[in-house]
Amino acid sequence: MLYDLIDHDLIDVINHSDYQWEDAVKETTRYLQDKGYVTADYADAIIQSTHDNGPYYVLCPGIAMPHARPEAGVLKTGLGIHVFKSPVDFGSDMGPANVLLTLAAKDSDTHIEVIQALSEMLVDEENIAKLSASASKQEVLDIIKHY
Repeated sequence: MLYDLIDHDLIDVINHSDYQWEDAVKETTRYLQDKGYVTADYADAIIQSTHDNGPYYVLCPGIAMPHARPEAGVLKTGLGIHVFKSPVDFGSDMGPANVLLTLAAKDSDTHIEVIQALSEMLVDEENIAKLSASASKQEVLDIIKHY
């Protein structure tokens, strides 16, 4: 169950407006860093990977899953869920995203359960709309507790 798999301290609603994508990545990875999931290098690795490969992690309109390789500073597997009140433009053809699912995967296997639970939740467009409209951490938790 997604609700039990993720650290609730890694969930938040970001009410500041007009984040550039690099700053949004730094903001979401800061939560992971503060809780010991990643090193300070992880945000830079995501940013560099985006410059090199484009915003491949924009999954669908409104949803992005920024991440980098495990050797780029991942200490343990974790997932942050952050809702930005102002959409963040990553330069993707799918448009901006205001829900960032920042993934830190220690290896290619340990995060599969989290990804499966996320997929189950995100397959329903109504859940994406609810996440995007969430005004508080508790609202996000109320949505994910069903998955």
